[in-house]
Amino acid sequence: MLVSAAGAASPASALEGESPASISASLHYQVTFVARACDGYQNVMGNRVRDDNAENAAPVGRDSAYHDGDEVDPQVEAAGSTGCTPLNGWQFSLGAGHGKKGALSTVTTPATGSGPTAAAAQLLDRTGQKTGQTIDGAVTVTLTDEQAKAAARHQLWAQGGSPGDPLLAAAQAGFGFGSFRCAIDGHTNGNVQWVGFPSGARHVFCFAYYVKAAQPTATLVVRARTTTSAGYPQHFRFDSSASYNPQRRIDIDAKTDATLVRSAGGAPGTVVAHTPAGWSLADLSCTKSGAGRSLAATDVPTATATVTLAAGEVVTCTFTFAPPPVQPGLTLRLYSDTAGGAFDLAVADPAGGPARHLSATATGDGSASLASGADLGTLLPGAYAVTLTAPAGDAAAWSLAGAGCGDQELKPEGWTVTVTLATAAAADCALRVTRKAGSIELRAVTVGGTAAAGFAVTPRKQGLIGWSGVSTTAALGEPAVAQGDVPGSLTFAEYLVTPIAPLSTVDGSWRLSSFACDPGESPDPDDGAAGVVPLTASDPAAKCTATYTFEPARQLQLTVRFAGSAAGRAGAVVVDIDCEDGSSGRAVLGGDDNGEASLPAPLGFLSPTRCTVQQPQTPSSKDAKVSVTATVDPNPGNAPVAIPGTLQIGADNAANAQDAQETTIVVTVTFDTDAARPTQQKVLDTFRVLPVALIGAGLVGLGLLILLIMVLRSRTD
Repeated sequence: MLVSAAGAASPASALEGESPASISASLHYQVTFVARACDGYQNVMGNRVRDDNAENAAPVGRDSAYHDGDEVDPQVEAAGSTGCTPLNGWQFSLGAGHGKKGALSTVTTPATGSGPTAAAAQLLDRTGQKTGQTIDGAVTVTLTDEQAKAAARHQLWAQGGSPGDPLLAAAQAGFGFGSFRCAIDGHTNGNVQWVGFPSGARHVFCFAYYVKAAQPTATLVVRARTTTSAGYPQHFRFDSSASYNPQRRIDIDAKTDATLVRSAGGAPGTVVAHTPAGWSLADLSCTKSGAGRSLAATDVPTATATVTLAAGEVVTCTFTFAPPPVQPGLTLRLYSDTAGGAFDLAVADPAGGPARHLSATATGDGSASLASGADLGTLLPGAYAVTLTAPAGDAAAWSLAGAGCGDQELKPEGWTVTVTLATAAAADCALRVTRKAGSIELRAVTVGGTAAAGFAVTPRKQGLIGWSGVSTTAALGEPAVAQGDVPGSLTFAEYLVTPIAPLSTVDGSWRLSSFACDPGESPDPDDGAAGVVPLTASDPAAKCTATYTFEPARQLQLTVRFAGSAAGRAGAVVVDIDCEDGSSGRAVLGGDDNGEASLPAPLGFLSPTRCTVQQPQTPSSKDAKVSVTATVDPNPGNAPVAIPGTLQIGADNAANAQDAQETTIVVTVTFDTDAARPTQQKVLDTFRVLPVALIGAGLVGLGLLILLIMVLRSRTD
């Protein structure tokens, strides 16, 4: 109940003017950005996946202490940041998209700045409530409605610095990027992370680490090219000391490059090619940009390039490979880069003779397998129909995607492709097969209402930002399939699926009551953990279902009511209410309104808090008396009500806890005036000297009579 008088713990209302307002903290979504400056890269804790998608210029020294789906936690960060100190004056940016044009990823513009980090920022818990502690090198941003909606759709991105200056070199030169993680992400190790809110959370942290006096950077480009087209995208593998992959391995094809931004100087780095079977290294060269201060040495026999990078330069090492030599007649190869399987090949005789049969096993590793069996080296010129037979029991999952004979591309018809063998020519042809890829169907179920729930999907062992989907339910308890940019065809691998809760409203919030993936793990929804989904050739399709239950908010309505004499008022009556969770409201009864007025909307509370009703603003006429009373409904125990006073919303084991689902406070302001009394008193005061004057004039009887009447009159008053 409202039992305490002035001096309650709630802050005074920050609202101004006479406009009614209703601000519920349950609608606030906040992000606290924290910046740290570290002595060296060895002091930086990396994210969960460390590969060549990372944007730090030197290897970080500490592995991630987080597990899949963990929320970024200041205590975990503090334990893993020895050698790092708060970085005040740093900036962060939020945007609706992301991209990468330079060494570091950035959000797309228009971007919203965070303001500078500072010392002694309030440390908030996951619901946005003050903990009584502070954190240095931090700044808290309250999201706009649009930003909060974007976060629920996995479409809100954060970065360190600004899009045009991610390392804030113009203001604080000399820092190098270490690591950045946000909310429930921290998967990739780049300068952009997505911001999402797990079930029950309305406040999350982003931590960024920078290295003091970092060495200038340079760029190493590893490139593979072929002397002639092979008819398939052969993968080429390299061992490189510059790689962050656990195996220190780079994997590219002839159309993609590996671009590594690394600290300049230091010990020379090496790049060693693994030449595919049947191929040969025809050439190896390294070119240098700029002043050419970088050092590069190549050795074709060992397929090795040794490079020392100079600041600001780009060194491009190109390995040129020659495909296997073309044999007489027809050579057939089988290529797959997604899965393996054994195939039969039949080569029809254009003259009507028996077909020639061969077999090949697709390796699924980006190389082509040579078909063996019948001898095709003595084929005469002509058109030969080559028909593939898919692995037994798995034919429906495979298809013949294309075929290439060197530079000539052939279009298959079903499982058959026709190869023309010219006079005195040899043909080396690769048949490219693909297996039906994996897929993940994302579904949401809402109980107690309808809402939009989001999902994030990322390859678990690759540092990629991933994709998103949104399920919008239309009926209670019925699953809604998510729509988004998750590819319909996913390579066979493990994927991390993270559910993102629907936004809370003034009416209530959504609790993740269950989350399950089939196949895959079924994490405890109370832990907020993400689900790990393994997609394999034997189990290529998965379904993940997140079920949310609506939990109504406690609501509070404040009403101000007029009573008494309208003549006693001199303006609008204003009553403010302030709550410790950040909610506030203002009820305004206009100067011409002698009825009552309430908050524009009830305040909603998702967790216990204390609210203080402030002393009303009651402009009155000069002679009016103003009194204030209040009632609260429900009011167990009929406790007295005082204004100003404090009300406990939600159980806190206190005797004055108001744990009702809906609470109404009515503040009655009474204006009391008596217009007749002042006038009558003035008349009597005027004639009070009359009896004395009459007696002094000799009219004693008349003077005494008037005096007696005045005394009697004053007694009746």
